[in-house]
Amino acid sequence: MPCAAAGVDRQGLPRDGADSVALCMSCWRGRSAREYRRLVAEAVDDVDTACAACGDPEPSPACWLCGYSWLVEQRARFEQDQAAEAAAVDARFALLAERAEADARVAELTGWVQRLRTTVESYAAGGPQGRAVELFAELLAREAAARASRRGRPSRLARVAAVLAVDADYRTGRRSLPGRDRSAQLAGCTTRTVTDCWARAEALGWAVRTRHGRRLSMAERTELGRYNDRAEFDLLPLHRGDPAARAPYVPVALLVLDDLLQHALELLAEAEDDVDALIARTGAVVDHAGMVRRAQLRQAVATARDTVLADVEAIAARQIETGNFFPPRSASQGEYLSSCLSRGFSSTPRLSYSGRVARTSRREERASRSPAESGRASAGCDGSHCLRRPRTRHATCRPPRRAPEWRGWAYDLARALILRWTWLADTSLPRVAATLGAALSRDWTAETLDSWVRRTRGGRGLLDAPDHPCGYLKRVLDEAFTGDLAPPLPARRHAEHRRRVATEAAGTAAGGLATARAGWDDRDEAARAERAGPGEGRRRALAAAGAAARGDHAAARAIAAAEDWPEVAQPGGGLPPGPAKT
Repeated sequence: MPCAAAGVDRQGLPRDGADSVALCMSCWRGRSAREYRRLVAEAVDDVDTACAACGDPEPSPACWLCGYSWLVEQRARFEQDQAAEAAAVDARFALLAERAEADARVAELTGWVQRLRTTVESYAAGGPQGRAVELFAELLAREAAARASRRGRPSRLARVAAVLAVDADYRTGRRSLPGRDRSAQLAGCTTRTVTDCWARAEALGWAVRTRHGRRLSMAERTELGRYNDRAEFDLLPLHRGDPAARAPYVPVALLVLDDLLQHALELLAEAEDDVDALIARTGAVVDHAGMVRRAQLRQAVATARDTVLADVEAIAARQIETGNFFPPRSASQGEYLSSCLSRGFSSTPRLSYSGRVARTSRREERASRSPAESGRASAGCDGSHCLRRPRTRHATCRPPRRAPEWRGWAYDLARALILRWTWLADTSLPRVAATLGAALSRDWTAETLDSWVRRTRGGRGLLDAPDHPCGYLKRVLDEAFTGDLAPPLPARRHAEHRRRVATEAAGTAAGGLATARAGWDDRDEAARAERAGPGEGRRRALAAAGAAARGDHAAARAIAAAEDWPEVAQPGGGLPPGPAKT
């Protein structure tokens, strides 16, 4: 009926009895809900909020009933305050840790900027620390010679290789380990690009990876404080390259280093801004000394950039004209060749001394490396060193040492084995390769060697950190290849062991046979002497035996006494005397 009054044609039913109003489902649910809310409101109004024990409407700490609820409320509030304070402390520590990381980032980038600046300034001044420019120019020359076309996008190889060259030791060009992530940040590219550029540098023969990067174990992470171990590279020595070929690429190398320097300054500025923001968040004040150091560093970098850009053409022209990179250091020829390898000389230049200075050196006592020249005596020379023992023209040189036959496969096996046995990671790769090459053959792999060693050790595991890894490796190989079991693949150590065992067995058998033959020879010699002699002893023995057979015992005893034979034991005489007991 309410629906019909509203103009809605719906069917309804009297749901509360026959005399009740006929309602549709919607109207009936609405009326039931309103009735329920009215009853609930009446019930709430009728509830007494006063405490049943003390009668107070508010909780009191003095009441045993309502005071308990007050204590629970205060305890919950205290726990909330403690949680908020702990969260504030954690946020403070997180902020301090973030600031420490930002400070470390600034320090790292500052060192990198100073290293780039030192490299550029040292090269411009002719110092030894600018050797990275020549190393980098050698890569550019090799890349240009190997590139067949100039089409394609610009490569990031130059930037990544520049990071490798500057990070290496400037004296030898070895131990360059910038890291993949760090190289990507300093070169402004992705880690995948860094991996590809490293592979390209190795393919060009400019870089050699001496240690592969890996994830450290739990003990190593605890001790070293890092998760991964960086890859290490050795760059091509300058005396193995061509100075004339890389000279035109020196200006390009300097420009790339300048580009890297600009990128490093941008990264450093961003890191310093982050540090300043963190300092502001912590409520501290920026140190004035730090701001002075920043200004001085930027000024020094700007000076270095101006020097490089102004001297690029002059440096390139000087290299092309003279072919020299550094003036030779005043050192005697008796020193090792590495004393003049700072910029690519293959040998120490000949030095001459003034005749006005009288000095004696060890060179006068050694043999000369040049043939003797006619008209020059050992007692006096005109302006050069006096050599008492000149090398003759027909002198023979020592033949070069032959490379071992395992050079082509032992290094690959050593690299694969170091990835499996991490206790060999800090050992020199040539020593590991030499140990494996002396014990194995070309057919062995790291997986086969690992399974064979674990099989022959009978369940005994390998040490995690031996004191002498290379010696321990040699001992493990000796135990694995000197047993009775034959290895699945040919091994030089096992072949040597079998040959030695066969030689020892043959020597033992030959010694026993020689002893037996000596005894036989002695017996034959005694019989031969008896047959060749007068035979008096045999005749006397036959005479004594014949007399005893005839019953003439007196004659037999007389013959025995004359021959001094040993006394014959008689029946009932007891046992012969034995050795004395101790």
